[in-house]
Amino acid sequence: MKITLLGTGSFIADLKHGGPGYLLEINDKKILIDAGSGVQQKLLQLDVNPDDLDAIYITHQHADHATDLFAIIFRRFINYLSDKKEPKKELFVYGPRDTQKLIDDLGKVFKLESMSGWKWVQGIDLDGEKDFDDFTVEAFQVEHLNVVSNIYRFEAEGKAIVFSGDTPKNKGIEDATKNVDIAIMDASNSKDSVPDKVHTNTFEIAEICQNSCVKKIVLSHFRSINYDKDLVAEVKEGFDGEVILGEDMMEIEL
Repeated sequence: MKITLLGTGSFIADLKHGGPGYLLEINDKKILIDAGSGVQQKLLQLDVNPDDLDAIYITHQHADHATDLFAIIFRRFINYLSDKKEPKKELFVYGPRDTQKLIDDLGKVFKLESMSGWKWVQGIDLDGEKDFDDFTVEAFQVEHLNVVSNIYRFEAEGKAIVFSGDTPKNKGIEDATKNVDIAIMDASNSKDSVPDKVHTNTFEIAEICQNSCVKKIVLSHFRSINYDKDLVAEVKEGFDGEVILGEDMMEIEL
């Protein structure tokens, strides 16, 4: 397995931090986890055609995690209309709730209702475990502000990786991270941040991952108010394993 961090920022992107997005490659499968602002261009920088994605997993429907979703889907649709030939494969979009409705609603918002119901894109709600030929994925659902958010755990080739999405400290993230090789964690808050029920802070990340026996932590989903903080050092205060500060376009092999 290989992971490329396409975007490690949040709502307010800058030149170093695009919107959240991760490319997971398992054998010949190309899987996108979250589609924040700039993800389509980052894929092209990697010489990955967005039309060749096998699946997209959206952790939740907040805009910073789904801004480029419609652009990637409509790209396939407009190429289909232009080339007069069907795409090479169907695109499956997984999410926590009302995923097909999200796709249809985006078409209405952007006045492209003609794409609604297009057979080559299918929205699927995922809660629990799903087995594929090359991998297994399990969704752990948590409450995040006004929506349900999925934490995704992928297992393949004897390795396990977790994408936390946006999550507070809770049983979902604790269960999802047990004995994983890599946990890509929501590092929106430093240890000095005012505690909230929306995002983990670095103290909580350390506690969760230490108790869950995580081998390596990759910090992501940064906010500009914490750019000057040593988030890695903060996590290491309570975690014995490896901690990496994620960067856009960083590649990690498992």
